[in-house]
Amino acid sequence: MQSRPSSLLPICLLACLTTSAAYGQTTTDAQREALVIQARQGALETSINGLKTLYHQTRDNRVREDLVALLVRASRNQEALAVCTWCQIEDYSDSELTNLAGAARSAGDFNTSLEMFRALTYRDPSNAQGWLGQALVHTDMGSYTLAQIALEQYNQVAGTTTAGLEAKGYLAARTTNAIQELDARQSLVAQDPSNTGELQALYRLAVGLGASTAARRIMQSNPDVFSESDRLWLTYYEGVTDIRLGIHTDEPSRTANGLEQLNVVLRDPQTPQELMTVAEYDKVVALAELRRFSEAEALAVRLENQHGQLPSYVIRARAHALNGMGRPHEAIALYESLIRQYPEQATNPDDPLNEGLFYSYADAQRFRDADKLLQAWRAKEPEQRLDFTRTLRIENPNYQKVLLLEVLLEAWRGRPEDAIEQLSTYQAQAPGEPYLWIVQGDIERDRGLPRKAEESFLQAIPLLPPDRQEVAEHGILLSRLQRGQWRGTTNEVVRELVEARPSASRDDMAREWQEMRAPQLSSRFERSKGQGSGTQASREWRYEVLLEGPRNSSGSRPFAQRIGQFGEFEDDNLYASYNIAGYEWNLYPATVTLAAGHGSQLNEDFLALAELKYAHNDHATTTLGVEMNTTDTPLRALQDGVNADRYRAEFAYRRDERGAGAIGLMATDFDDSNLRQSIYGYWNQSFYHFDRWQVIGGLQASASRNDDVEASYFNPKQDASLAGVLSIDYEIPLDYRQSFIQSFSLGSGRYWQEDFDSENTWSIGYQHRWELAPTVNFEYGITRERAVYDGVPEYDNVISAGFVWRFL
Repeated sequence: MQSRPSSLLPICLLACLTTSAAYGQTTTDAQREALVIQARQGALETSINGLKTLYHQTRDNRVREDLVALLVRASRNQEALAVCTWCQIEDYSDSELTNLAGAARSAGDFNTSLEMFRALTYRDPSNAQGWLGQALVHTDMGSYTLAQIALEQYNQVAGTTTAGLEAKGYLAARTTNAIQELDARQSLVAQDPSNTGELQALYRLAVGLGASTAARRIMQSNPDVFSESDRLWLTYYEGVTDIRLGIHTDEPSRTANGLEQLNVVLRDPQTPQELMTVAEYDKVVALAELRRFSEAEALAVRLENQHGQLPSYVIRARAHALNGMGRPHEAIALYESLIRQYPEQATNPDDPLNEGLFYSYADAQRFRDADKLLQAWRAKEPEQRLDFTRTLRIENPNYQKVLLLEVLLEAWRGRPEDAIEQLSTYQAQAPGEPYLWIVQGDIERDRGLPRKAEESFLQAIPLLPPDRQEVAEHGILLSRLQRGQWRGTTNEVVRELVEARPSASRDDMAREWQEMRAPQLSSRFERSKGQGSGTQASREWRYEVLLEGPRNSSGSRPFAQRIGQFGEFEDDNLYASYNIAGYEWNLYPATVTLAAGHGSQLNEDFLALAELKYAHNDHATTTLGVEMNTTDTPLRALQDGVNADRYRAEFAYRRDERGAGAIGLMATDFDDSNLRQSIYGYWNQSFYHFDRWQVIGGLQASASRNDDVEASYFNPKQDASLAGVLSIDYEIPLDYRQSFIQSFSLGSGRYWQEDFDSENTWSIGYQHRWELAPTVNFEYGITRERAVYDGVPEYDNVISAGFVWRFL
């Protein structure tokens, strides 16, 4: 499209080659004419050599004129310019100047060419070739204003001509004035519809402008001009246009349509390899944008193996896909490499690379790197920037984005209260900004406050355009699932998963809904030798295995449980086990659990339990429970043929993610006429949480009163205990949603028993916890503790282990 047109030259060339006998039929003229006739007959080289010899012999101006014309015709431009090195511009005829100026332009000597074309218009201001030549040379030299002036002079002298339109198109192409070039190309085609070169140029221009409809109309109107390859390229360009517009306007349906057009090209056996390659590159982009991440990554890997280094836009799409697949470390490497190569793209106002890098840092729990990134980014972003006209100052979207990302980072690092406080400040400044409410809802949901989160999402909905409300709507649905309101909500979730456009909120909803519904197997094991001060003082080990079925659309699920105990007493081995089956009914806001089973070994009786749990709000929950033949009956009591029933009531309060506790009453009715009455309470508080470190304190108190019954099991008349424990957790990220956590705990307390002196108690423990979400978590640890049994201190080692396996 930007090749230099050559139509200005040969009007004069032809005239020069047909110089007539008007000059006189001298010997020189006769020889010259004979040589020119040879050139017409195809002996161009022989004619040029003859004219060279004749010119050196005669120095005849007309011989020189024909020689120059033939050399230019043969594209021997430097030789044409060197024919007469001693000649001045005024020595040349108009036709020679036209030919030599064209030769100088073709040779890249723009100054000489311009000087000669100017000489033509100095001699005759109506010389059209002089003005046209100046317009073309000025365009070559980048003097576009002078080129436009010369082109206007040419149009005044010559009118609308094909050569003038070509020059206009050339100037428009060089100045990227697509509209002006389009106008010129259309005029050329209108003058000569059979001009295949201009038809193809017009087609390419229409494609470049994204006017695929016009390009297809040109192709359909001129089927003989275009090949099957041209048609495939047009389909490719139409697909890429749809993909880019879909991304820019956030319309996944348009992106999906573009992807299908690319697939049409890729499936066609006539697709050339060059087109195949670029179409597959763009397919990676479309797949990543449609959140088909595994497909995008697989294709990107194949293309990298086939072709080597991927284009930057494909690498960017691959980084997005890797982060969406939960592989943030690999995404980080790609983002950092792109930013090193294209630093200006890090803060691009339309789609900054810094944003993708930030989320990858956060997913990899590299919070310090994320913080440094935001600080450096914020320093480069003014609060306002110039609009695209460079005349009006508007809000800088990148600056607003950084502020919001800082809030999210604050919450993710363990300080959600500070994040909410900062959000409140921003909401006071911009009460109509819906995304502030959405971020607040996300943070509140992460804090375990789903009802409060739903209120925030509801605030956002009327502030959002109708076609952009799904983020808030998805947040509402997840909040309802989280608090247990499954009935009706699951139908809406299923519909959204089918109908909603691809988005991060849709993916989050699909993932969380799948994990909430999934069946799971959990187990807990504990081994100790001490007598202890609890109702199970005689046990040495205990294990529990719980299998929970999948939740149905109402959030209810069946379960089965196996409990086993072993202890030693007076050289006797004591065994008891229980097999239980039950069902958990979700009757939001209440949950009812009913179960029944049978014991074996020391306890071969039927057992049953019923529990009612009622969630008043995000903070308060009341639980009532009855256990017939409770599995917490001491082994020594079972050995004596004594079973027990238990009744309990508990009120739990969860302030937020940092503080929660409960107070409860419990009555255990033994068959030997003993009624144990207990009261207990506890509070757990997170004192510090930032990045990998967390400090948690716990305080617990209990007291019991028992009837004066002779029993082999531990049965104090009255006792009370008060204990506190402080634990320090350190988390080592392993991968996305996967961590290794070490805990060290130190506890101290006081135990009092009637008829005995009160004694100090203490404990020191170390634990490992592996969180390998979403499938499995497991932990194990050891604790050394000092307890009291009938006034006698005991020292014991407690070993514990457990796991949760979710079937996804």
